[in-house]
Amino acid sequence: MIGMAYGVVLRPDAETSRSLVDLSHAIGDGHQPLMLLGEKAPPHVSVLHVDCPGDQTAGIAAATAPHRSRTFKATIIGLLYTLIPPGDYYVPAGGHYFGLEIIRSPELDALHQEFLRLGHTPLGLVGDDYRPHITLGVTAGPPSLPPLSTVPTGTLRLTMRSGPIGPFGTFPDLAA
Repeated sequence: MIGMAYGVVLRPDAETSRSLVDLSHAIGDGHQPLMLLGEKAPPHVSVLHVDCPGDQTAGIAAATAPHRSRTFKATIIGLLYTLIPPGDYYVPAGGHYFGLEIIRSPELDALHQEFLRLGHTPLGLVGDDYRPHITLGVTAGPPSLPPLSTVPTGTLRLTMRSGPIGPFGTFPDLAA
């Protein structure tokens, strides 16, 4: 069996998603973007990314079923910029990351642990290193700083989805 990258994520509502896409482009446009939010790269907070046989993704999707009618709260800490070194799993060439950091609440941590217990090979930072966030983008050149009044604060309301992972950790085909 051939493995595939698959993930469970939490998505904001359409209005919040549009504002996050706008923020992504305000920061990354004109700076050699490698990935900016948009239709094929929707905003999300990852619960877990895994590598698993393609025939086992239905089991992961089924494990999301009890959570799909729930709304999860995620509180924004702030906007983070950092360098990604070459050789990174998601950004092999390296680049400049920018995204919203999220408090690792007991609720988000419990979700992460629940899906980790399914036993698939995890990708990225997991367990003690789990860091909830919304990647706004990755650029080859240094990104700009947006007007700080456009950076969201407070608590987001999110719903669960799952799907195959695309380039740069995106989810171009999330299951509705």
